[in-house]
Amino acid sequence: MKLDLNTKQLELLEFIMSEFKCQDDEERAIVDSIEAQIYDVKEEDILRAIGIMKAQEKHPEPEW
Repeated sequence: MKLDLNTKQLELLEFIMSEFKCQDDEERAIVDSIEAQIYDVKEEDILRAIGIMKAQEKHPEPEW
């Protein structure tokens, strides 16, 4: 399943997950999995932004 969230929604989900009180190991594993996916998405966004900035350094003026 794929879930499409904007940045504010992702931040809210991350906050909710951090406040969630797990009842057992299964719930903890699910929360850990979701938190890892959130981390991966944030990391991809940061790497994408770095790539854009590096490309802009090479070509600071748009070529139209």
